[in-house]
Amino acid sequence: MALNPPLNWGRTPLPVREELFLLQRKGVRFEAELSGSIRRKWDVHGTLYVSTLRLCFVVEHEANTNWLSGLFGQQQPLDIESYDLPLALIRREKFNQPIFGCNNIDGECAPLPSTDGDTKFKISFHEGGVGTFLPIFYDLLNRNRHGPPSQPTGFDPAFEEAIQTGTFMRSAFIDPNDPSQIFLASSQPSAPPEQPQQVASRWSYFSNGYSRVPTHDSAADEASTAPSAPPRAVVIPTATAPVSRDAPQGGEEGARRRAG
Repeated sequence: MALNPPLNWGRTPLPVREELFLLQRKGVRFEAELSGSIRRKWDVHGTLYVSTLRLCFVVEHEANTNWLSGLFGQQQPLDIESYDLPLALIRREKFNQPIFGCNNIDGECAPLPSTDGDTKFKISFHEGGVGTFLPIFYDLLNRNRHGPPSQPTGFDPAFEEAIQTGTFMRSAFIDPNDPSQIFLASSQPSAPPEQPQQVASRWSYFSNGYSRVPTHDSAADEASTAPSAPPRAVVIPTATAPVSRDAPQGGEEGARRRAG
């Protein structure tokens, strides 16, 4: 997890190099509890972005304005603008369909470097169903759990090409009751020329988090420490069901489970 990852001027996530966004979902309630040196809680509304790397929640200020407090000038400023949940670090996720209430997903997320503690989260969908969102979410979750977080082997070239060419959008199951918006190849969030990418690559994202802004030598730094050759891709044709607890996982938890 990471609190307040950088945003573009249009309040879309500032992309990591080679990160591809698949969909966005508005009308989402995000509840999170950070169990770090200082315990913190949030309960806010906004938009959820789903990419090949992470879930990124972005706060919508108008949706979090209390009209009564605003009337008397007592509205407290929020200390959260956005929140990252790296897919490779999510664990104990569970989809819930309560009899009373809206569909939701809860789980836990380990921290990125330079961040403080694990996060327990709950994402509630207040507008419409999840027939489009869920298969994509579980598919990406599965792909990120094969291999190390910085270089997962679950992404094959055909999958990435399908996203970039728009084939993925045309072949994805579209639930008419799900208002999720799938990104076209031409509508990918991008960093404006005057705002360079703050994280140079997926490797930097998991190695440094948002603690260091890359310089012009960042590529050379990565080349000296990153693996010399990319791992062989593990092709996963379908992964629309919840990932098994026995699936290979990245991060410290994955290492402990593989050792055991």
